[in-house]
Amino acid sequence: MLDIADQNTDRLVRLVNDVLDLQRIESGQAKIGKQLCDAAELMTYATDAMRSMAYHHDVTLKSTPVLTLIWANPDYIVQTLTNLISNAIKFSSPGGIVELTAELRVEKRRLATATQPQTKGKPSAQTSQQAEVWFEVRDQGQGIPPDKLEMVFERFQQVDASDAREKGGTGLGLAICRKIVDQHGGKIWAESVLGQGSCFYVVLPLSCGLADQAEATEYSASTSV
Repeated sequence: MLDIADQNTDRLVRLVNDVLDLQRIESGQAKIGKQLCDAAELMTYATDAMRSMAYHHDVTLKSTPVLTLIWANPDYIVQTLTNLISNAIKFSSPGGIVELTAELRVEKRRLATATQPQTKGKPSAQTSQQAEVWFEVRDQGQGIPPDKLEMVFERFQQVDASDAREKGGTGLGLAICRKIVDQHGGKIWAESVLGQGSCFYVVLPLSCGLADQAEATEYSASTSV
């Protein structure tokens, strides 16, 4: 009986903290102070924080970092990654694998400019570089129905409320992730196959000042924690 009471108390504390986090972000009270961050270092912090949880759930946690700098709030990005990893672990079966990976992607886009006389009516074209860091958290869990893939990012929305309560979810973790990513000018979404698992994507743009370094040598190191 005491164990149940303790679990309910812990869940209530998590719920209150999540509500406060969400309110601070939405109200602007939480300043998204950005700085140059090492993406690989943030990934290491996130996986280290989840190592104990993965062990207790008999889940293998793997990380493949990418060596690049991003312009972001390090605490909020770590919170986003740990929220996603925590969800993936909770909904994985014993013996499953959860992977956090990242990739630097650079796209060269053609931009139409004003028509110039020497082109005889044809617009000249210039190219611009769009550099982004793609984080992925992939699991081998039960999966998410297609009609719930967007809903899970709304507050207090869960695929299976009873299952989530059993696993200690508050229904706010993914809503917080979306707010954080939105304030970084990024994108977050999920893809899933029922019975095979889900993959959550977080895409963060590199600032203009960092775009030039996006073509630098990319370093990846696969580790298992």
